[in-house]
Amino acid sequence: MSGPGNTPLFKDDAVSGAETTPPDATARALQRLANAVERLESAASHAASGDLLLAGELRDLRDDYARLDDASRVAATRLDTTMARLRDLLEE
Repeated sequence: MSGPGNTPLFKDDAVSGAETTPPDATARALQRLANAVERLESAASHAASGDLLLAGELRDLRDDYARLDDASRVAATRLDTTMARLRDLLEE
C-alpha cells in the first residue's frame, strides 16, 4: 500500500518494491510484536535467574559471616582465658 505520491506506507514496501496489503502488514506487525515479547520474556527470565544467584550468594556470605563471628567469639574467649592464666602465673 502506498501513500500520496506513491510513497510507501510501510517500511517493507520500500524494501520489496511490492504493494503491501494491510492484512500482510498487520501479520508482520503482529509477528514483530510476538518476537519483541519473546525477547522481553527472555530478558526478564535472565534477570530473575540473576536475582536468584545473587540471593544464593548473599545467603552464603551471611552463613560465612555467622561462622566467622562464632570463631571470633571463641578465639576472644580463649585469649581472655589465656591472659587470665598468665596473670595468675605472674602474680605467684
